[in-house]
Amino acid sequence: MSEKAILKKLYEDVLEGNPASAAEAAQQALDAGLTPLTAIDDGMSPAIKEVGERFGRGEMFLPEMVASADAMEAALAILEPHFESDEGSKKGKVLIGTVKGDIHDIGKNIVIALLKVNGFDMIDIGRDVASTDFVDKAVELGVEIIGLSGLLTTSLPMMRDIIQMLEDDGVRDQHKVIIGGGPTSQEYADEIGADGYGDTAYSAVELCDQMLS
Repeated sequence: MSEKAILKKLYEDVLEGNPASAAEAAQQALDAGLTPLTAIDDGMSPAIKEVGERFGRGEMFLPEMVASADAMEAALAILEPHFESDEGSKKGKVLIGTVKGDIHDIGKNIVIALLKVNGFDMIDIGRDVASTDFVDKAVELGVEIIGLSGLLTTSLPMMRDIIQMLEDDGVRDQHKVIIGGGPTSQEYADEIGADGYGDTAYSAVELCDQMLS
């Protein structure tokens, strides 16, 4: 199978929510000499972007979206051991999670995958995470960047709370805070005192690169 055909298969498997076939396509990509980054950039990411757009237009529903996320995670499980991961060259430590009251994690998982590929040491704190847990873990693990994700408008006050807690604990200047997800914006990031806003997974990578360069 040609590289183009493998990437097309990866795209279709993620779009259609077929985990077993997506994992197979990911292995085929590696066997063909494609890098994990190419498989993600040219196969999986465009598919997940399409899933998000279809969901937004009401052409795709939550169960299908979850199936696509499962397919992406199955492919990532094959690709991740092959990421370039020389510990000495790690760019920095990033803690990321979905805030309290929100269980969406598709976008978060894509950001994690892309940051891993780009040499960051990633700590996934999960979804529906209490504000205090973000702060406690960030301090305990000495992370440089805290990523706050949310897809619901009810997520927004939680992001403000976390930044306020960092201030109250006197550790705000030790951590950069970036936000992302459906209801977030640059305006909201500015309003709550976040250090950055990413409208896509790729812009999140760029943000982290800029912050730690």
